[in-house]
Amino acid sequence: MRIPRVVKAMQYLDDDLISEAIEFRRVPLHTRLFRKPLMKACACFLVVAIVFGIAFFNSGNDDGITSPFVLTAYAISPDDANVVMTELEQGVSVPVSYFETNSGISGFVFSCENTANDTAASISVITHGNFNEYINEIVGIAIDPSRNYYIFIPGETEVIPYTVFISSIDVEEELVYELTLQITQQDNEYYAELVSETTRDVVMK
Repeated sequence: MRIPRVVKAMQYLDDDLISEAIEFRRVPLHTRLFRKPLMKACACFLVVAIVFGIAFFNSGNDDGITSPFVLTAYAISPDDANVVMTELEQGVSVPVSYFETNSGISGFVFSCENTANDTAASISVITHGNFNEYINEIVGIAIDPSRNYYIFIPGETEVIPYTVFISSIDVEEELVYELTLQITQQDNEYYAELVSETTRDVVMK
């Protein structure tokens, strides 16, 4: 059998070179990549982007509530004519109905928690038309002293969908909570949806 040429060539190699070849360890790929300054910079940028992305999504996911000002919509159940109360969440349509007031005017009713323990429940009128009547009763709704009520009375010239702005001031925290609702109609049923909610500081003069 003839000895291959490569074997013959190896007998002319220096012993030091053979020792270095035996002891050689290949540098891992990730170590070789991060030796370059550009790759290090890219890796740092990626880590920062991931951290900020996680923080952003966690801050935006707070069970759908970004302020303590939470509205409840009132509707009449078509099945048994009972009053149904549903908390509003952004992007979710909930049923809402017309309720008549003691003055004979009808409107859509919402309520929120009465955070001022030393004051009685209130009924605020929201309208784009002319309305000067005082409301102290909403037919079919028992006024809860622990809640404040809002009744939206559409103006004579307003058409569906209705846009409703409701705000509340937290004096202790010096914050203003502003909610924008939209009321739509499907067949003979009405629905309310929380379109946006904003929290801002009270401007103190």
